Amino acid sequence: MKIFIITVAVIILYSFTVVFTQDYRQAQRNSYRLKYVCEELSATGASFFDREEYSEGYTVFDTEEGIKAIREQITSLLSIDSNMAPVANSYWSENIEYKVYFYDDSGICKVYANGRLEREEAFVYGDPHKDDWTTYNTVVSDPVVVVTINAGSGRFRLRFLDPLPDIIRSASHEWEET
Repeated sequence: MKIFIITVAVIILYSFTVVFTQDYRQAQRNSYRLKYVCEELSATGASFFDREEYSEGYTVFDTEEGIKAIREQITSLLSIDSNMAPVANSYWSENIEYKVYFYDDSGICKVYANGRLEREEAFVYGDPHKDDWTTYNTVVSDPVVVVTINAGSGRFRLRFLDPLPDIIRSASHEWEET
């Protein structure tokens, strides 16, 4: 009987270990995928700029066009619908939230939350960028677009792991003067 109890205990412990390992690896893969999406979206946002200002030597982002392109791409890259809710086969379980920060030669940082202008604030090159959701801080030295995505918590099957923190990733794309 002693051997039977020990065997059952080992099988249960092994099952918990296998389930947790699989869930953790899936969360890690999706976190890397979220990082890739942030990088792609920041590059997309930086692709739209005011050509007239650029002809005068200034890089000023066309934020309206950049936000439209980001919104179109984020739905396909993260398997979510237009309301930022996950579709049936998506890994994500909560509505996605995102912020986009545009720093350019106009000297005004425009911050968009979920595609809507949240605020505008003055800055000068050399000021630090402080992300609202993460500890991602960098010095703004050139025109840059920073994208931060909050995808909610990962899907773990073990219920005692529910209070896990949200998966938040951030990336930036910088225009360097050549």
